[in-house]
Amino acid sequence: MAPVPNGTYAITRPGEQLLTMEGGMSEPKTPVVLLPPTGNPGEQEWQVEELGNGNCTIRNLRSDTYLSFDGEPEMNKPVVGYPEPREWALYQSAQPHTFHIVVPGGPVDGEELALDLSLLRIFPPRTALRPLEVDNQRQAWTFQFME
Repeated sequence: MAPVPNGTYAITRPGEQLLTMEGGMSEPKTPVVLLPPTGNPGEQEWQVEELGNGNCTIRNLRSDTYLSFDGEPEMNKPVVGYPEPREWALYQSAQPHTFHIVVPGGPVDGEELALDLSLLRIFPPRTALRPLEVDNQRQAWTFQFME
């Protein structure tokens, strides 16, 4: 049973911040950022598709690129849009419909890596792979089903 049924979602953080693929161009390696609602169709809408192994892919509707990163997972690696699908594991957090988006396959250098905000202090805030903190609600993402 998938934690999130297949479908289209807004993936959010508290404070009306949405996972966003800006620009709408399918340029590979466009940074995935966190923004308030932009009103641009599709750039904050994500298609979640479950795979047979329980992991999922997360694809941006507007750019038709997948939530991904370049090469092997490493701490602080930027999360970007990629034409090829990338698998993610969703770990249920303490809140309903809220999950940690985790690189599957176990620890890298002793840490599991999850989608989180980059340490770069730039606007708009970028996303990157950061050490998973299962008890940190601020690191979890809410999946809001879109009709």
